[in-house]
Amino acid sequence: MKLFEKTRRTHIIYSVIIFILSGSIVYFTLKNIVSEKQDEKLLWDKELIARKIKYEYPLPIFDVEDFKSKTPIKDTLYFKDTLIYQVVNNIENYELYRQLTSVETLQGKTYRIITRSSIMRNQDFILGVTLAVGIIIFIMILTVYFVNSLALRKVWLPFYHNLETLKNFSAENNKPIELKESEIDEFQELNNSLSKLTTKINSDFNNLKEFTENASHEMQTPLAIMQSKSELLLQSENLDEGQISQIRAIYQSVQRLSKLNKTLLLLSKIENRQFKDVEVIQVNQVIDKHLEIFEDFIENKNLKVDMKSTLEVEIEANPLLFDMIISNLISNAIKHNVEGGHIEVLTTNLFVSVSNSGIPPKIESEALFERFKKESTASNSFGLGLAIVKKICDNNDWKITHSYVEDQHNISIYF
Repeated sequence: MKLFEKTRRTHIIYSVIIFILSGSIVYFTLKNIVSEKQDEKLLWDKELIARKIKYEYPLPIFDVEDFKSKTPIKDTLYFKDTLIYQVVNNIENYELYRQLTSVETLQGKTYRIITRSSIMRNQDFILGVTLAVGIIIFIMILTVYFVNSLALRKVWLPFYHNLETLKNFSAENNKPIELKESEIDEFQELNNSLSKLTTKINSDFNNLKEFTENASHEMQTPLAIMQSKSELLLQSENLDEGQISQIRAIYQSVQRLSKLNKTLLLLSKIENRQFKDVEVIQVNQVIDKHLEIFEDFIENKNLKVDMKSTLEVEIEANPLLFDMIISNLISNAIKHNVEGGHIEVLTTNLFVSVSNSGIPPKIESEALFERFKKESTASNSFGLGLAIVKKICDNNDWKITHSYVEDQHNISIYF
């Protein structure tokens, strides 16, 4: 999740929590205040009635019986909530009241004074005030949220722009990264660090690329001389069998070293993405071409080739690299096959698959694509063929898999 989205979501959650808490606080605060005022009003009404009885006895409105003569009780005072039955507009209902009951001795007699006040009306008042305050708080939170969102978006915009630029950065382009400046000191400091880092990466990449190419080029010259001198020595007539055998070993080693040097240089160029030209490739045509190239090797092992394809498959890739893929896969299928075995090639719009009969692998499937990992013990095998194929697939975002089922190896490349 993006940091801006996460910040905005956190802001929403906090705003909801603040709204609920503030509304609850307003409601319960008003409820306590109104309840206290209601109790004070009931107490005031009770005192008023008590003074009437004490100073204006007998009361001019109604007669008051001696409560003590019926129910002897000490002077007391208590509040409670009670339901009162009433009929309003011919509609019967019960309404909740707050009631104060007071038992007092006045003018030599004991009286029970009861005062009541409707709780429902106070409740309506509390809800009304709470709703009004809640609306105000909600509008304030909403305003703050949108203002903060606009401010955050403006603050984070350079960051995400620079993040996208960094994702598209490639040392192959040999261009300095262009970052958008920010008014935030921390972001600007990050930009400066990234600029220095990418400049260092570009420099290191170019130095490494130059060193690899120079080293490979410089090695080819002495290797070519050694190979040429070995060939001349092999043509000499004054050599015995032992000397010829030793010179031939030197010659083969030089050839192997030269081939290894070229292969590693090729792998380095693939890793550095130096093959940028992309064309539309007819997959079946490339496969047919390489099957024809390896025809002698196929016949030498008495292999049966089965090519399966229902349509012409086209992909966009570097033609040289795709040639390497097909060449390595077919060569691998021949090299690791059994005498009189078979090779099956299947092409679709989604993948290319090359299968061959053979003995069970001695190493894990994933290890087959690592450098210098090989099944064959042949001296001319470096274990780099499938590593090259894997690296080309990685550069093209293709997936390559190996499996061994029913005495058959299968290597598939998914486009």
